[in-house]
Amino acid sequence: MNGNRCFKAGLLAPCLLAMAPAVLSAQDRPTSETANEQALMATEKSSKGPAEHAPRKKLPPREDKKFFNGVDLTGWEGSEKYWKVEDGAIVGNNKEKLTKNLFIWSSVPVEDFHLVVDVKIEPWNRNAGIQFRSSKIGDGQFGARGYQADAGGGFWGRLFHEHGRNHLDNENYGYAASRRDDWNRYEILAVDDCIWATVNGVLSISVKDPKGERSGHIAFQVHAGKEQTARYKVMKLIHNPKVQLAGYTEKQLRAALRKPIDQVVRGNDDDH
Repeated sequence: MNGNRCFKAGLLAPCLLAMAPAVLSAQDRPTSETANEQALMATEKSSKGPAEHAPRKKLPPREDKKFFNGVDLTGWEGSEKYWKVEDGAIVGNNKEKLTKNLFIWSSVPVEDFHLVVDVKIEPWNRNAGIQFRSSKIGDGQFGARGYQADAGGGFWGRLFHEHGRNHLDNENYGYAASRRDDWNRYEILAVDDCIWATVNGVLSISVKDPKGERSGHIAFQVHAGKEQTARYKVMKLIHNPKVQLAGYTEKQLRAALRKPIDQVVRGNDDDH
């Protein structure tokens, strides 16, 4: 502010006027000062983290009949060199060593959802996964960013954040419940900032993650490395689901919630 400004006001003594603080409206303030205040307000607002996610109106559950038709790759985007439909399943296969992860993407956007997929990895100890609430990197064929429910070998039932925060939930309940050389049923439930998943009916992922994505797309993965085949047989996709999963009640699911690994290691959000 300019303290040397002088105003005339009837009978008030000039000395009293000099002592009175000058009050400017937003229109009278220098442009740089107003811009600084606006920038500060924007910074304070953006630093609130979870507040960025505005509450959404709750809608009734709805099963998506167009997610996968079980016959061809209508509604999916991926290279025909690696992906096809076989016996009602989306099949990814690399016949040579891959140097990058490989993805096929659904065109259906998801927010809150319940996905049921039967998965089979050949050989059983290879690695694959289901991306969700994710986004493409580049054209998406070899890059994804977001949540991944890991599959195959010792990775069953783990939550990973592809091209981002890495491991978020690494309990081994899913691996213990998995079956070698066979189909394994993955159920994934995402509601608000909570994520749960079961492998063959056993709760393996249970995370409350205020920092995470709330929307995006679903993609299936064939991991980089040696030759493998990953089969994904979609059973159902439900938007706006109830909080219940593979026989677990909402009370049981919410009681099982834990922090993501990166928040446990780094401490609470308030520490940063």
